[in-house]
Amino acid sequence: MKLKITGTGRYLPELILTNEMLSQQVDTSDEWIVSRTGISERRLTQGEPTWYMAVQAARKAIEAASLQPSELDIILVTTCTPDYFVPATACIVQAELGASNAFCFDVNAACTGFIYALDMAARYLQDEQIRHVLIVSSENLSKITDYSDRGTCILFGDGASAVVCSRPEPDGQSALLSTRLGSEGDSAHVLVSRALSIQHPFLKDRPVWPDRFGACDNQAIQMDGQEVFKFAVRVLADSVIEAVEKAQVELSDLSYIIPHQANSRIVDAAARRLDVDHEKVISKLASYGNTSSASIPICLDEMVRSGQLKRGDTIALCGFGGGLTFGAAILTY
Repeated sequence: MKLKITGTGRYLPELILTNEMLSQQVDTSDEWIVSRTGISERRLTQGEPTWYMAVQAARKAIEAASLQPSELDIILVTTCTPDYFVPATACIVQAELGASNAFCFDVNAACTGFIYALDMAARYLQDEQIRHVLIVSSENLSKITDYSDRGTCILFGDGASAVVCSRPEPDGQSALLSTRLGSEGDSAHVLVSRALSIQHPFLKDRPVWPDRFGACDNQAIQMDGQEVFKFAVRVLADSVIEAVEKAQVELSDLSYIIPHQANSRIVDAAARRLDVDHEKVISKLASYGNTSSASIPICLDEMVRSGQLKRGDTIALCGFGGGLTFGAAILTY
């Protein structure tokens, strides 16, 4: 499917939460966190809403693509931490950008959201009337993180990143070569964050429906780390292998593999299963931690702006997340 990434951008909050700062909040240490996750610090908002971070990243991507907001046909926002149930974050982004010609909606596939949205953008771009799709991944995970739970609070950070996907020139080499998307809803219980709900007043004489995933008195992330680890290592490697085969390329043809930035042990284990050079596997975990669906496009933006990623490079993007969801994409940049 013809698709060209014509612009990228990111927004990272100024507040840096170090491992030392966390060790004053919970029973942990820098050595303990780094050895188990590879994370040294992460960024947290100081009140910036999810939509605000999305808009800042989007403006940079649109500028890099040399476009005006009015030229966008679609805006997709991936997030599991919206500021509102209604309206969609994408509609707020549209209003802030002045992208009045775009239709807009949100995608929630947790940490796999960017891969899902990339697949959707490529399919829309097969329509000759669609020229430019803006994908923005914006996550405000600090607002659903329990900072008394050392098993989860050490992992998550906030941030946003955006890419503009455009119809390439007919003789261009840029393309989305293949995707492999999947979900395993039977295991959804291993990674859960509940929505805010208000009980209506007509339940006085009726039992309350039980929680699908067990009783819990807050909306903070609840995670079975061991089960998530096993799932992640399996699907990261398998989805890349399947996507490579579907694209009719070899693993050795890949210039880089950009996985979801969740945990260095997961990334290392997946790289071993794939039997690829570790230098090809991109990690920004040390600086940003797990930013959910924003993690892959944050890496993309850094690589593009530093010149590390060059036109004609073939890369694999792969992710996993709550749902449980997973996905991989093979892309010629």
